Amino acid sequence: MRALRSLSVRLLPHLAAAGVILLCVHLANWQFDRAAYKRDLVEGWEQAPALALETAASQAQEGPIQVDARGRFDNQRLILLDNQVRAGQAGVHVYTPFMPGGQDKTWLVNRGWHALPDRSAGLPAIETPGDTMSITGRLVDAPRVGRQLGEARALDAEDWPQLVTYLDLERVAEALGHGLGDRVILLDPEHPAHLTGDPWRPVVFGPDRHRAYAWQWITMAVVVFLIWIFLTWRWLGSLRK
Repeated sequence: MRALRSLSVRLLPHLAAAGVILLCVHLANWQFDRAAYKRDLVEGWEQAPALALETAASQAQEGPIQVDARGRFDNQRLILLDNQVRAGQAGVHVYTPFMPGGQDKTWLVNRGWHALPDRSAGLPAIETPGDTMSITGRLVDAPRVGRQLGEARALDAEDWPQLVTYLDLERVAEALGHGLGDRVILLDPEHPAHLTGDPWRPVVFGPDRHRAYAWQWITMAVVVFLIWIFLTWRWLGSLRK
């Protein structure tokens, strides 16, 4: 029993070092995978095909699509997506229904960020053009949250604008009372109806950051390996004396 306990004590540092090295290698590989995923997202954004909105809507194509359409905004019924931060200031993303001419569907257009610092003062009045105009933007999936606490609440069809925590297109369609596109349009920042002119970012953290994290984990694995080799060499040397 004592011999077994002594062997366990001797093996424990080696097992711990091996475990740390394997964990670091695993995390490095995970970061490299994330970097490749983010690279594909950025490339898909930059190389998005350009189509008319009506054509893009009829195709089951994944990824961003550059679209153009002519129609008018519904300047009475806005959806304000809460918990959006810009330069450290709280606000919302403003989704405005857009009705293209000759189509039976309405599309939500994200016109960018608007400040909402004090909710007790009520929702802001956001100027929205009502004339027929052309728009361009990228057709993308509706934003999702990492973990949703509870279901999106039902919207009041008589009370606008609507402040929401989650953008549920089915709920919005029910409140609007007609068909709604299953994706959303990010309005080009150069368009006059865009609220800030800030460029859209396809990812929050680019692939370079994930690669940097991966190399940090690799460096840590190498350091632990070298320390383990050095201590093992010293221990073996002490046994020879």
